[in-house]
Amino acid sequence: MPSDRLSLRLGKLPHDVLAELAARLCSDSPALQAAAEECMAAHTPLPHEMVERVLLSPDLVPHLLGPLEAEDGAAAAVCSQWLAGWKATNEPRRRLKQVPLDFDYASVHRSGVIAASDDSIFHAINYPPVLRRSSHYGTVDAEYQLEDHKFSCPVLAPGGLLFCVTFELDVDTGDVLGGQDEIIALDAQTLQLRHRFGRGLLNDVEQLVVGGDELYACDAGKHRLQVFSLTGEHRRSITGEWRSPHFLCCVKDRLYLVEREPDMEDREEDEDGEPVEPAFPLQGRRILVLSLQGDILQVVTHPTEPTAEFTSICCFDRKLLARYTYSIVESAGTHTRKYGMLALQGM
Repeated sequence: MPSDRLSLRLGKLPHDVLAELAARLCSDSPALQAAAEECMAAHTPLPHEMVERVLLSPDLVPHLLGPLEAEDGAAAAVCSQWLAGWKATNEPRRRLKQVPLDFDYASVHRSGVIAASDDSIFHAINYPPVLRRSSHYGTVDAEYQLEDHKFSCPVLAPGGLLFCVTFELDVDTGDVLGGQDEIIALDAQTLQLRHRFGRGLLNDVEQLVVGGDELYACDAGKHRLQVFSLTGEHRRSITGEWRSPHFLCCVKDRLYLVEREPDMEDREEDEDGEPVEPAFPLQGRRILVLSLQGDILQVVTHPTEPTAEFTSICCFDRKLLARYTYSIVESAGTHTRKYGMLALQGM
């Protein structure tokens, strides 16, 4: 058969010549191109690494810059110009703004702060006072107890550490002893104690967050943020135009702070018993955007509910989610408490 003789002759050609001939033939016919793609997919599939790291990558920049030759300076030139433009527009671009959010507000309940890894959930139990590590299916894997202490605010940190606040309890009444707060560092897998620190520096800690290689504590009783190294060294105290830091979120080089709403008994009155205008009228009704040094970069309030009180914040899906409550007056004059979630973007 002629086709057999043609096959025999083609089979004697070098591989590079056959490849060039196939490419020339396929370039003139879309049908042949499709047949070639099908043949290559069956006999020479793309490496798994290429599919995972390139085709399915959310960031293609490294793959675009990678083929540029380093010796001719092309990659360096592109990167340096890109970096200069990014720095020049970074600050105006990083401003929080409201974005739509489809969320079931009724399903949100504040039952205490938890920490979670890929395979474990860490949470504190009030009675009996214990810190627990559980699987995502609810199986208890480890527990940590400290006599006459309760726990709060677990947070995971690099190096396999779990930080948590401990509050000393009165042995007779079981009440928390003020000013005796302390931070403990545990092995996240075994819950064995590594070290403890902060005693005498903290009063009514509301939350812990990790930012880079530092641990931030919301020291609500002293209206400040206390900053420690991950080994427990006290590095600095941050104070500013805020009161009772309640919830804190750290994203990149920004801190997002929510204050605790002032209690009625904390409101000052003049000699005639009339309420005095508070020094911080927006306390609890704003989100403060801070630098890591504590400078206020932006103040965000609810766009439509001026009385909305923020109760917690977290980062999810590259958005800052802020839970809030507000009151509405019913027709009978009664007040009803409502809940909502504000989504902000621009971190």
